[in-house]
Amino acid sequence: MSEPCPSKRLRPGRGGAALLAAVAAAVAVVPALARGAAPAAGPAGQPGAGSGSVAPTSSPATTAAVYRAAPAVSPAQVNGGLAATDASRGQRTRFRVGFAKELLDPSAADIAGGQLHLGGYGLFPTRAATGPLVDGDGTVEHIYVRAMAISNNAGTTLLLAALENQGTFTAYKQGAFGIWDIRQQVAQDRGVPAAMIVVNSDHSHAGPDLIGLWGGVPVDYLKYVHDQAVKALDEAYDNRVPATLAVGSNIPTMPTAAQGGYAAGTATPGEDFVHSQFGQDTLTGYHDETVDTQLRVLQAYDQHGAPLGTLINYAAHATVMGGGNVRYSADWPGRVAAATELAVREPVAVTMVADVGRSQPPRPTTYTGANRPAGLTGDVDALDTWTRLFTPWVLDAVSHAAPLSGHADTVSGTEVFTREPATNAALLGVSYSGELPVRGYGAYRATTAPWVTGNAIGTFVSAHRVGDILFTAAPGEAYPDIRAGVSKKLSGMRAVFTFGLANDQLGYLIAPTTEYGWITVSNIPNDNAFFNVTPAYGDHVMCTQTAAAAGLGFAPTGAGAAYGGNAADPPCPLLSASDAIPMGPAPQQPWPFADGVALPPPPQ
Repeated sequence: MSEPCPSKRLRPGRGGAALLAAVAAAVAVVPALARGAAPAAGPAGQPGAGSGSVAPTSSPATTAAVYRAAPAVSPAQVNGGLAATDASRGQRTRFRVGFAKELLDPSAADIAGGQLHLGGYGLFPTRAATGPLVDGDGTVEHIYVRAMAISNNAGTTLLLAALENQGTFTAYKQGAFGIWDIRQQVAQDRGVPAAMIVVNSDHSHAGPDLIGLWGGVPVDYLKYVHDQAVKALDEAYDNRVPATLAVGSNIPTMPTAAQGGYAAGTATPGEDFVHSQFGQDTLTGYHDETVDTQLRVLQAYDQHGAPLGTLINYAAHATVMGGGNVRYSADWPGRVAAATELAVREPVAVTMVADVGRSQPPRPTTYTGANRPAGLTGDVDALDTWTRLFTPWVLDAVSHAAPLSGHADTVSGTEVFTREPATNAALLGVSYSGELPVRGYGAYRATTAPWVTGNAIGTFVSAHRVGDILFTAAPGEAYPDIRAGVSKKLSGMRAVFTFGLANDQLGYLIAPTTEYGWITVSNIPNDNAFFNVTPAYGDHVMCTQTAAAAGLGFAPTGAGAAYGGNAADPPCPLLSASDAIPMGPAPQQPWPFADGVALPPPPQ
């Protein structure tokens, strides 16, 4: 791998004008909220909050408070950062926590040769990256792998990492570069079982295409991502220090244009920062219009109360920028992580996207048409604006975070290798077929056992526990109903974090299965049905996660209907019957084609 494009690593206290503005707005909200009364709970039945979740902290009153002081804060005030909160003072350190990040910028040679493509919009090689995203003020964005390590005093460790790209497979045809290989190497390096390592992708549609369906990337970039991810996870483990953990949440809602400083008409005041691609099913009455609107944070402090890092979990697709953009970027997850680092004065924040299935962000902009400054594209304007408006909610959740309680030093986990018969012939033809050495017209995922056996797709589903927090991981773009179903079936969770595109990327995980028909026909331009291996797998994931979490000590509630009264409870014993079968050996698939043949993009 040739050297990455020349870059200067982002450090706390440094950043471009747009990022500093976002941070200034974020820092402004914390003292104002901290001085006030305890925030009001959100409305009952708020979509996505779910049983077992932290009580949301947003309401119309606190929405106004979040933005009221922001315009009066100067970027210079960012240097003060956030003081240690009550959650970090006087708490016995029950954990050892570490963070790290490493660059994932592609090489200048790959960019110049048109060999690295962006993934996520449409199909086929239509967007060769021309370089990194550049703000109107000239600030260059970098993409990273961000990692977090959590150990209890007994030494049990959970490792988490987020890759800033469109998606990453568990195993690749081209070589041992997949998430499975990353986890195996880290397990060998640091002695942490692979089942206690979760790696996801932020699903940026401005990120490199490690899936292969949109032009793909060179093999040397696949290896580079593998090596950098291993390095970041190893470093996070090595960086562990005595720490306390605090969990917080809220439900971010859009301010008015005056409060938020965005162009009137580009967003709706009071709307959530994530919305569904579908409406209510008119035949069954099922609420496909609901999504997971809760923002969740896990904040780490050292034994002196200084912030170590923030884990951010939110469900919006990383599609703030549109399909016309040809510069690589982490989209909102990376930008919000960078803003959080600056505001909290910590070295690393990690955004791990949640249940992003059917979930899209609003796209307010600060400028419109001729009012937009020269050199500022609409995509950059949208990303700057989204970061400025969303980051205050992250800081609000951090400022109200409460220390873990109940089983407070528990770190445990269960990973299950699932097998699901694939039924989508169209997707199988491009994603899970045999050798296809033509770049950009077939997926890179390995097609040998255990990853594909006959028509059965094999991959991982998991549940982990830290104190009274449940973390679930799904190998694709999970529908919010999966997390909601787990939350309804179990009790005892202070918070339910969920990680999408985790340890693999199988596309949309639709749930409940009975809504597949509505998803297919009610919004024809959407790609949810096409990028779905089989309609039943979302239910399978929900069943497997529930069983795994119950095994970690979260008590079954006895609730009979995971999805409510408008959908039948899935037949979990049948769906998960194959979960007991061992994974078996995973030899590397032979691949004699190197980078394959690059064909020109199809005519537009």
